[in-house]
Amino acid sequence: MKRILFSTVFICVMALVASLLQSAPAETNPVSFRGTFSSYLSSEPANLDPARGVDVNEATVQAKVFDGLVRYDEKMRLVGNLAESWSVAADGKEFVFKLKQNVAFHNGQKFTAADVVFSLDRLLDPEVGSPRTWVLEKVEGAADRMKGVSKVVAGITALDDQTVSVKLVAPFAPFLSLLTMPACYILPSESRTAIHDHSFFEKPAGTGPFKITERVRDSYLKLVVNESYHDVKPSLARIDMRIIPENMKAEMEFESGNLDLLQLYPANYERFKADPEFAARIHDVPALNVFYVGFNNQTEPFTDVRVRKALNMLVDREKIINAVYQGRAVPANGSIPPGISGYSTTPTGLSYNPEEAKRLLKEAGYSKARPLTFDLYQRSSQSAFEITRLLQGELKKHGVVVNLKPMEWSALKDAVAKGEAPAFYMSWFGDYPDGENFLYPLFHSKNWGSGGNRARFKNTEVDLMLDESVKIQDAQRRAEAYDRINRRVAEQAPWIYLWHCSESYLTGAKVNNIDFSPMFFCDKGLTLSVRD
Repeated sequence: MKRILFSTVFICVMALVASLLQSAPAETNPVSFRGTFSSYLSSEPANLDPARGVDVNEATVQAKVFDGLVRYDEKMRLVGNLAESWSVAADGKEFVFKLKQNVAFHNGQKFTAADVVFSLDRLLDPEVGSPRTWVLEKVEGAADRMKGVSKVVAGITALDDQTVSVKLVAPFAPFLSLLTMPACYILPSESRTAIHDHSFFEKPAGTGPFKITERVRDSYLKLVVNESYHDVKPSLARIDMRIIPENMKAEMEFESGNLDLLQLYPANYERFKADPEFAARIHDVPALNVFYVGFNNQTEPFTDVRVRKALNMLVDREKIINAVYQGRAVPANGSIPPGISGYSTTPTGLSYNPEEAKRLLKEAGYSKARPLTFDLYQRSSQSAFEITRLLQGELKKHGVVVNLKPMEWSALKDAVAKGEAPAFYMSWFGDYPDGENFLYPLFHSKNWGSGGNRARFKNTEVDLMLDESVKIQDAQRRAEAYDRINRRVAEQAPWIYLWHCSESYLTGAKVNNIDFSPMFFCDKGLTLSVRD
């Protein structure tokens, strides 16, 4: 998933969950709601429907407005959210969730098991057309629901008003992690008419810690605290989110005191780092990500694996990392980032090797007289240009012609999802801390387009390996399986694998506390506080 600036971000604790059997009890504490945190998003969060949202700006807002059954907290621990506890059957195929009582949606509706069944069923409803159906596709009856054969999902049932059962067709080790995703956020079932016609999502009502009170598209959103929140209550009274696509404008607003958080990029990092006023407030945050240039593997010239491998070998990742990131990134050996099951430090065979690359291009029919030429689609932002211009220049040295095609973010997503972009610069940020999330969505043939497999990569062997790996309950064996799949995919070079990098943020002087996390949708604003 493409990462864009979001309002409150977190510190990275690269830890997998040791036990998924029962949630920690929620704490409640009396607080005085004080202060406003002024933030910004780099593009309009166009779709606040959890079933349809696909980018980070959308999920950033959704995470504050809605809740799921479970969530990852600020320490990357899996804890209960709307579920106060849960149990897993011995065979790993049934999950029973005991729901919290006395929880209400922002519109006053009481939360019950019916809302869980409605929301999870809706994700698989073919009329909704969610690009995230893969999140629940392993639930019993999901296939029939997605095909329209059934009007309900057989494996999702309310045992009573406060208990929900979810049955899988086969064991799936990361299932609880999938339930933390925005796609599984819970909606009020009594608002189904407004939800159906989408009017609900202009200012949606969830059970989350903040409520949207004002929204002007392409301008701003204002969120106020939900004083009756059922979990750990926020300290903040309000979060203001402005829409600021231009990095320079965001810098100016921050330095004028109008923003409390600024995302830093290679172009401005050193300037702020050199200023004592700002240096102590810079946070370098390791993140679960991979940056890449994707190829449409079904379109010439990228149907030829020799071309894809050669382009990988023409990029000197170490050189770019040293010049641009000053060590705040590591070269990508496949798609899985450091700290995640399946990550390996062993090179994949796609390292910088211009002589071998030229041999492969010659074999594929390219030469000085007939140079390899292609269009590279990208987001029209300063941060994207910083990288794509460097890549363009590096490839030009070796006779490869790259035409940059900047586009507004929504248009870029649409072009890539439809397969119209022959090559594209993007990134993927983890939805949960498991190697499966950096393999299955990105490379399983079921997920072409907006489902995650934007490269339209298809390999029958890889599909089978992915299907089998998630059944492995032993964490070490599953990590070994992910490593094998990671390498098998890299052999086909569906991308130019670039790097995994930290993200850097500068906080304003009035920020009292802010936590950061590697996962974009963990931020519910619960630990953020500001000085008056």
